[in-house]
Amino acid sequence: MPTRAFALIAALILGAIPVIGQAQYAEDFGEYRVRYSALPTDQLLPDVARAYGIDRSRQRGLLNVAVQRSAAGRTSDPIRALLNGTATSLGGQRVSLKFREIAEDGAVYYISEFAVSAPDTYRFSINVTPEGATAPYLLKFNQDFVAD
Repeated sequence: MPTRAFALIAALILGAIPVIGQAQYAEDFGEYRVRYSALPTDQLLPDVARAYGIDRSRQRGLLNVAVQRSAAGRTSDPIRALLNGTATSLGGQRVSLKFREIAEDGAVYYISEFAVSAPDTYRFSINVTPEGATAPYLLKFNQDFVAD
């Protein structure tokens, strides 16, 4: 039986396909790779949402972020990080993102829930400070949320 971490990640990836057309995005900052995805929480499987205390709703978004350190010739190792940022709708509605860390079975990732009003595009601006880094890296991206 898959672990809860695997189940959440799989649900995010599979749930995101109809919304964003791509399961996950990544951006490199020197030796660090930041992977991220955002989707409406109603795309999560009910059991996964319940296990993590996430409300399933078309009016709620979920941001998932994981940070990895690259090692020469090896796959990346997950690392802890400090995250803070905002999500801003095209109409100017801005919310602060509060992240919570999930660490299970060698995986470390951060999730944040926020209100959405679909259809709309949200601009994300997130400061990511990997453990051991001296300064934050700025992750910026846009995500469309569509109405059914």
